Amino acid sequence: MKALFIPFLAIMMALMPPGEAFAGKVSLPKDVTKIDVKFDPAARIDSGRLKAGDSVSIYLAEDYKIGGITVIEAGAKGTAIVKKAVKASRPGNPGMIEISFVDLKPKGSYRSKDGGAIKLSGVAADKGGGRKIISWLFILGLLIKGGQGEIDTALVYPATVSETIILESR
Repeated sequence: MKALFIPFLAIMMALMPPGEAFAGKVSLPKDVTKIDVKFDPAARIDSGRLKAGDSVSIYLAEDYKIGGITVIEAGAKGTAIVKKAVKASRPGNPGMIEISFVDLKPKGSYRSKDGGAIKLSGVAADKGGGRKIISWLFILGLLIKGGQGEIDTALVYPATVSETIILESR
């Protein structure tokens, strides 16, 4: 058994490309590659504080691996943009916030050739709670605002690579 294994291993090693050529480049195809992102847990992201066009930082939730090799390290920083933000109002109208993921800068030993970011798509959104019934039942309820739309920063959100990119090891 051992005598057959050694020649087999030698043949396989001869047929394989060099390690750098094999593991040196990876492709992240658009609309197929899924990654998980998160927000800074200390941040407060709600419709009462932010407005459309504001920028929000996102981070890669966990290492992105291909074939057991870490291609992008957890904590890689990216950008998201507030697309819609409606403040809660009286009487009991809820707020709403929608955030679109924009990009993620690779962290680790793999980078794009031009040093660019990985383009992302995906949305995190929330509609605050309404308090319309309470506001109409009680006269003082007309002074009650609805709840703000608030993104839960303890959660992980799915994002998709929106533009194919090739990363190379450095």
